[in-house]
Amino acid sequence: MLNVTWIDSFRLRARAGSIKEGWAAGSRPGVAFHALPQATLRVRTGGTRKADWPTVVMVCDPPNVLEHFDDVFERLTPHGRVVVFEPPGFGFSCPSASFRFTFDEYLASIENLLRKLDEGPYVLAFTCVWAHIALQIAAKEPGMVARLVLWQSPSWEQQVAWARNVDKKRILSRPLFGQLATALKPEKIGYGWYRSALAKNRHPDFMPKLEQALQKGAFCCLGSLWQQWFHGYTPSPVKVKQPALVSWGLADRTHARSDKESIASQLSEVKWHSFQHAGHSPELEASQEYCDLLCNWIKEA
Repeated sequence: MLNVTWIDSFRLRARAGSIKEGWAAGSRPGVAFHALPQATLRVRTGGTRKADWPTVVMVCDPPNVLEHFDDVFERLTPHGRVVVFEPPGFGFSCPSASFRFTFDEYLASIENLLRKLDEGPYVLAFTCVWAHIALQIAAKEPGMVARLVLWQSPSWEQQVAWARNVDKKRILSRPLFGQLATALKPEKIGYGWYRSALAKNRHPDFMPKLEQALQKGAFCCLGSLWQQWFHGYTPSPVKVKQPALVSWGLADRTHARSDKESIASQLSEVKWHSFQHAGHSPELEASQEYCDLLCNWIKEA
């Protein structure tokens, strides 16, 4: 496949400096930008470190941005330290000029962020495709990662099938076309995603914060990620020893055909949970149930 992912890296270079001084830097308490070799990541932190609470790290699953996590911070920070970040090329996390949106580059950038924060041991609460990043980090750095919380995350083979089903019209996976679509019409892609993936009629709750972020300069490089991750790439097979909590939002129509237990082959110890009335983002659609589940599971340790 022709690699034109440099288009996204190039077009975002000029915006990196202004973003760090604008709305994105102060929209919420605890927001900061962390410069790493692969990207400058926008991160929000809250709560205080406690001996009985490993730092919970969550990733914004595009098109969600940090501003969508207000309820999560309100519910979790009384218990301990919480970190949420936007991955490179999404929200206001700007990739470096040489960034090409490969799985390994994302893995390196997130590993580097965890090392820079130096607030482990961590509970990696990663969703969808990001769960496979969490698995790689947990296998490589067992002393850094205490536990895993994964949702909407089947095996990699199933994940690729899901990605191709989501992009049936090949809007994202076609080089150049995918870059243009996500650059020129990110709000349309976000709206379509929310209509398909969230529980029915929940999209009006999510669009205002996305639209506000896009108006302030947020970006969504899904085309470049889709082209690099889901066409010929497979992560190294790993099996982790850390306890894992795996959940599914059953109202997610995009995963209707996914084998929801297929990721179990990569886990040694797993607890399962289902959100009956939430879709792809139960951490945001059912924040109270999600946060109660997470807190109780951590306290059981």
